[in-house]
Amino acid sequence: MEAGKRDAGDVTIIDLVGNIRTNDDYALFKQSIDDALARGKSKLILNFGGVNFINSSGLGRLVLAAKRAKESGGAIKIVNLSDDLRELFTFTRLDAKIPVCATEEEAIKAFS
Repeated sequence: MEAGKRDAGDVTIIDLVGNIRTNDDYALFKQSIDDALARGKSKLILNFGGVNFINSSGLGRLVLAAKRAKESGGAIKIVNLSDDLRELFTFTRLDAKIPVCATEEEAIKAFS
């Protein structure tokens, strides 16, 4: 997995590419979140456009990341889910805990 970061005003967008299923993937994912929070960026958008698979441990890490962002005064929003991942988020009801938006623009506006 790879993770790139970019800022859009006070929002940090983390572009995820690859599958989230190994300890190395989890560590990179956590480090990306931690880096943004350490810079005072607690409004985070996770761009899942390049992700095809996330296992249950990855979903658990995602919930913990959302909790850390909330404790820092911010939140996480998810964008660009594939149909399969959208179905998974709906089935697990994760979309009720972490908002899923169709586009980055929609997610950025939701922070306003």
